[in-house]
Amino acid sequence: MRAKLIAANWKMNGSFALIDAMQKVLSPLLEETTCEIVICPPDVLLYSMKNAVKGTRISVGAQNVHSETTGAFTGETSAPLLQECGVQWCIVGHSERRILFGETDEFIRSKTETLLKHGIRPILCIGETLEQRESSNQEEVVVIQLGKGLSGLAVDDQKRCVVAYEPIWAIGTGKTATPEQANSMHKTIRKELESLASPEAAENMQILYGGSVNAEN
Repeated sequence: MRAKLIAANWKMNGSFALIDAMQKVLSPLLEETTCEIVICPPDVLLYSMKNAVKGTRISVGAQNVHSETTGAFTGETSAPLLQECGVQWCIVGHSERRILFGETDEFIRSKTETLLKHGIRPILCIGETLEQRESSNQEEVVVIQLGKGLSGLAVDDQKRCVVAYEPIWAIGTGKTATPEQANSMHKTIRKELESLASPEAAENMQILYGGSVNAEN
């Protein structure tokens, strides 16, 4: 059975003080859930987060990684350095990285491969724009992104990946996909995973939803 997974992307938010406060709030709540929890703070907070969640079921995730492990890539972070910070997960393909930084499916695929080589589990983000949904192309777009993101990976490596469906029109807009829209896309993704990996792998891989999630929805 698939374990339930919650991943929190802090984006460019948070502080050392917030990590301290988080410990006090989350400690009693963790006793009431069996979910896997991943927190992805900004890079400068990763090591502090690692120490804060030590001994709990919370894992540390990064928001980005470069496909190369060393080199003249100012401002970037390598998979080996993330590994040293105790990072177990890393987001790749987030819509903000695709749009603001021009990241292609091919570059995202190379990041995924690098993470897997260093024992870090990728959270592959895929999703359509509002224009693509309104023209009824959302499934085609998502299937292409998924295929390019996982192409060429061994089945065992694909099984270590988590897929996050994040409709771009719901990121930071206050809009959210309906349960019917999200479930329909999750079924499409799982069906495509059967072809990319195997029916058994597809059944056991975790698929997340992201996009303006809050306590009310």
